[in-house]
Amino acid sequence: MKQRSGKKIPVILDTDIGGDIDDTWALAFLLKSPELDAKLVVSDTGNTAYRAKIIAKMLTAAGRTDIPVGIGIHKNDETGPQQEWVETYQLSSYEGTVYQDGVKAIIDTIMSSPEPVTLICIGPVPNIAAALEQEPRIAEHARFVGMHGCLRKSPWGY
Repeated sequence: MKQRSGKKIPVILDTDIGGDIDDTWALAFLLKSPELDAKLVVSDTGNTAYRAKIIAKMLTAAGRTDIPVGIGIHKNDETGPQQEWVETYQLSSYEGTVYQDGVKAIIDTIMSSPEPVTLICIGPVPNIAAALEQEPRIAEHARFVGMHGCLRKSPWGY
């Protein structure tokens, strides 16, 4: 993503943080990238409340409560290896904005932006699918960068 004429690139991170460590690193990298302007971070896939707690606690630790957190589509109540770190953390204690409907937050953020927003998606993207179903015009106002892979099982059977 090339920085244009000194302007920061507006981005939304849609992440299934909380399983493998890669998404945690991705969020940390996003926060340390001066050319990017994080407009929203949304939890994606599975237990999205658990994932949103990780996002909010990381943003708090980084001093970035100016970035809103969205809770994506809830699929199950499973947690992951970062559960112990957020066990006692209450999402209601996040000093920034928490959107209970992360899909609507994605749509609203894209549609209200004066310039295209880059969606950085690391996970299966059910939030993006739902957002496109609800508001197809977001495709005209966004760029898409995705990383879709799996360390354990190939979708192609090898």
